[in-house]
Amino acid sequence: MVSSLPRLSRPVLIVFSACLAAACAVHLADLWRHGWLPYHFAPLALNAYWTALTFFDALAAVLLLWHPRAGLALALIIITSDVTLNLFAHFYLRLHLQPLALSLQVIFFVAVVAAISYARATGPTTRTI
Repeated sequence: MVSSLPRLSRPVLIVFSACLAAACAVHLADLWRHGWLPYHFAPLALNAYWTALTFFDALAAVLLLWHPRAGLALALIIITSDVTLNLFAHFYLRLHLQPLALSLQVIFFVAVVAAISYARATGPTTRTI
């Protein structure tokens, strides 16, 4: 198997981790204020997904600092699915999501994809078993 993703610089991983920790804090605040499955305005599946992000955002934030490859992979899965589902909820389901939050998510998505793409493009290719 060929792996070409080198380690990203520590400050980039810390910024990404802080962004995910902030997202986790938003979900925790929603849970604190509104109880379990706090997004009553959304269909149950979307409500459950957003609630689950509380745990997955925290896990990705920790993994970015201790196991960066796994953390980046999880962060990419989270932000790709989150942006996709939020755009679906906004444009197809006509849910009124906060425009600033959605914009920040898209910016974070672009940053994660750019960082991974840059690391893959500039990193040395090493063979692993």
